[in-house]
Amino acid sequence: MLLKRALAVMTLGVTLSAAAHAGDPVQPDPRHAPHVDALLDPRVLLGGLVTEDDVGLLFAHLRAAMLAAAEGREPPPLPEALGKRLESAGGELRLRGLLAGMALTQFVERAVRDAVRELAPPPTPRDGI
Repeated sequence: MLLKRALAVMTLGVTLSAAAHAGDPVQPDPRHAPHVDALLDPRVLLGGLVTEDDVGLLFAHLRAAMLAAAEGREPPPLPEALGKRLESAGGELRLRGLLAGMALTQFVERAVRDAVRELAPPPTPRDGI
């Protein structure tokens, strides 16, 4: 189970990294706390932990697992090299992912609260005041 979580965190990091490098740069929201940007930066999330070889191992395993699922077979076991990398980087990736997730949820909460305030009807005048 620990390896599955680490694999999920690593996949999320790779996805965030790819999204960060794709297309036009997104203009930062002025309400966006600077620490959120810093924590979501792929260099902060993955820096010093994930190599191109790790990414290659991960995606080779994902392709093999998808092919097995499409053919109705059990997915192949996690390659030993990938398992070792996930174990060695897993704790730090979980911590970095947790920090990024906490910052992101704080930002989303703030944005939703602002939207609710903007959508709220104006206060009605009270009788006799």
